[in-house]
Amino acid sequence: MKRRLLMTMMAMVLAFSFTGCGNKKADETTATTEAASEVKDEFIKFVGTDIPKMDTEEAEIMKKFNSYFAEGTAVDTDALLKDLTDNLLPNYKTFLDDVQAIEVTDEVKALKDQYYDAMNAQYEAMQKVEAAVKDKNKDIQTEAQKLLSDAQSKYTAYNDAVYALAQKENVTLNGEIATTATSEAGSTTEANTE
Repeated sequence: MKRRLLMTMMAMVLAFSFTGCGNKKADETTATTEAASEVKDEFIKFVGTDIPKMDTEEAEIMKKFNSYFAEGTAVDTDALLKDLTDNLLPNYKTFLDDVQAIEVTDEVKALKDQYYDAMNAQYEAMQKVEAAVKDKNKDIQTEAQKLLSDAQSKYTAYNDAVYALAQKENVTLNGEIATTATSEAGSTTEANTE
């Protein structure tokens, strides 16, 4: 009788241990699915809400910046310098701070970092334009143009990464991800620094 009771108890212990393993595997699968869903949700919010809002700020700054380089007109370097110092650069810095303040994790953070790097390169280019105008230095102007080109390349890499993550997360992107003035700024900064 004792032996039969012992065997029954052992069978119950084994049954509970197998049940525990099954639940653990189910819990792990559920956790993985929830994590994947969180990445997808965060990604959708980032490219669908956060970045378009940021791009609106950035586009306004770059529209004003690019207006100084309208085709067929001479650049008013005094007005450009004043606007860069008083408005454009401080507003762009605020924009960059706003981008940094977006809270994301893991894979979406990598996207945010790429976006920030592209926009920061553009900010540095605008700072170089300010220095070129102040110092009347064509070499600094050339550096600014290179930084704008780098910003455009970095933004292209960011877009590629967005499309790759969208594909991985099975997210359909409608139209353009985001519109920025980065591509428009690539051919500007031809300020006469003489």
